[in-house]
Amino acid sequence: MAPRTILYTGKGGVGKTSVAAATARRCAAAGLRTVVLSTDPAHSLADALGTSLNGEPTPIDGTLWGQQVSAQDEMERNWAGVQDWLSPLLVERGVDRISAEELTVPPGLDELFSLLQIKRHNESGDFDCVIVDCAPTGETLRLLSFPDVARWWLEKVLPQQSRIMDAARPFARAVLDVALPGEE
Repeated sequence: MAPRTILYTGKGGVGKTSVAAATARRCAAAGLRTVVLSTDPAHSLADALGTSLNGEPTPIDGTLWGQQVSAQDEMERNWAGVQDWLSPLLVERGVDRISAEELTVPPGLDELFSLLQIKRHNESGDFDCVIVDCAPTGETLRLLSFPDVARWWLEKVLPQQSRIMDAARPFARAVLDVALPGEE
């Protein structure tokens, strides 16, 4: 059975973190294997729980775990390979190094990594409750709308990109001596 997932959202300063931490402690006290994770870059969940947290579930007390989703850590772990391939290619083509690094980080990746953590916990079977201390409202709206944005991208842009890549691959290989993704 899938765990119950509870999202706490709202403006900054309204008590989301306090209520998320209290809910997580109550669920754990009831014997439910509970993870509480924060997608808020303010990192205040650790203070509310009285312990340090990192990007993986950290045992807190019996059936309670806590986690601080770090977009930067997730980026380094899951996106570094793409950046390592694309940044030098852009620099080689005349883009300055800092701009190349910025261009290789599409908007919304931090929201994607947060959603992937929630999905991972929901599918793992390790927890009965997944409590999410969301970032302030604007960031949470981006988080919750990410699947719609990704779906649009996959339906509208990806088919064109695939055709462009198929057409560009022989040119890139022959003229530029550059391997495009999917050739390795």
